[in-house]
Amino acid sequence: MFYGLILLKHTKISTQKQRADILRVAKEKKFHIDKFILSEDRPELSQFKSGDTIVCSAWSCLCKKRTFLRVFIKYILDNNIFLYSATSGYCVDKAADIKSINYAFSLYEDIRFNFLSHKNTEVVVVRVQNGHEPGRRTGSKNTHHILDGKEKIILEMHKNKQSMYAIAKKMGVSAPTIKRFLVENNIKDIKCRKKKKTNS
Repeated sequence: MFYGLILLKHTKISTQKQRADILRVAKEKKFHIDKFILSEDRPELSQFKSGDTIVCSAWSCLCKKRTFLRVFIKYILDNNIFLYSATSGYCVDKAADIKSINYAFSLYEDIRFNFLSHKNTEVVVVRVQNGHEPGRRTGSKNTHHILDGKEKIILEMHKNKQSMYAIAKKMGVSAPTIKRFLVENNIKDIKCRKKKKTNS
């Protein structure tokens, strides 16, 4: 089976462009797309069987999350599934390719895991040598926040009816961060008002 895989709501490539790319590859390679699969986030991998071919516009069109992309590639390699990417120009269309790429991918995963483990061990050793605890104490929290020292500016901008996005851009943070800050401050204001009412 030849599948055309389209990721809906891709940030850069429209569904029309993805479909056109897939059909172009099929025409160039002289095969017919049996079925188009539309995916919101990620396709169900079990539907792809050994010997099937997946055609996509770009690697980023396989799924939304990078963590799942690794799972996707591993599944393709383990199950001898062929893959064409229209825009990248790369393809896995031979059994020899699958074996070679599977070996390289496994090697990469092994290197990545061992490198991270070794790096974490080195960090612990340096911390102990400098007289610190190996890691953060249980229950300890970060006392520094990204908006520390900027509270008055944010509240003043909000008072002047500037949007959260404008404030966020000036502070160098995301709009949800500003929203959380404003909500927390509003809650504090409400509590203060309640206390004043009960005291009076």
